[in-house]
Amino acid sequence: MAGERTARVWAWIADAREDDAPVSLAALCRAAVRWLGVDGASVTAAGGPGVREPLFASGELSARLEGLLFTTGEGPGEDDFRFGSPMLIPDLEAVEERWPGFVPAALEAGARAVFAFPLQTGAIRVGLLSLYRELPGPLMPQQLADALVFADIALQLLLDSASGITVLSGYRPLDGMSDSRAEVYQATGMISVQLGVSLEESFVRLRAHAFAAGMPLDDVAGDVVSRLLRFDPEPGPGG
Repeated sequence: MAGERTARVWAWIADAREDDAPVSLAALCRAAVRWLGVDGASVTAAGGPGVREPLFASGELSARLEGLLFTTGEGPGEDDFRFGSPMLIPDLEAVEERWPGFVPAALEAGARAVFAFPLQTGAIRVGLLSLYRELPGPLMPQQLADALVFADIALQLLLDSASGITVLSGYRPLDGMSDSRAEVYQATGMISVQLGVSLEESFVRLRAHAFAAGMPLDDVAGDVVSRLLRFDPEPGPGG
């Protein structure tokens, strides 16, 4: 049964390729939306709690929510990487107290349910598969079982890419990926110099500014890098 389910999900992913595009995370996300009864899917790479790099989002909703997770530092991804288990949230309104920064913004963006699956092998976690729905409600048992297979395949694609197994015809796991967060990290370094603080503290300041201004973190980082925005140290007593 498990082998049949895995073969079926692989077939869905192959069918979700655009034209002659290779099998990739992009195709996986499109297939997840089609077959799991969700409205958005995304995959992010992770370097630890709070360190996320979006790799692919299936549409505007999932891209917007990934931006919110990155900007607010809240949401199911944080807990997934801490506890290593799927986070199934059939109604976001029910967890607003838990994530007061993320949930209101996610609801405003049009999401009502979130299902997050950490991509891990043993104790090593390399990413996250996130599924979003515009209406509240749980995944059905069949959908949940299929979603776990999607997560296993997403993990395999990430590990294959990291290992350099990308030369097979029709198999390029990272084909179609979005741009990296290089500008965010560049801005973090600039703020570190401007304020004389650590990189960790400068990232916290950058994220707090984006949240307070109601702007995507990428946009604020772009303003810093283009020198339209500068972070000045707070004056000391009598300064």
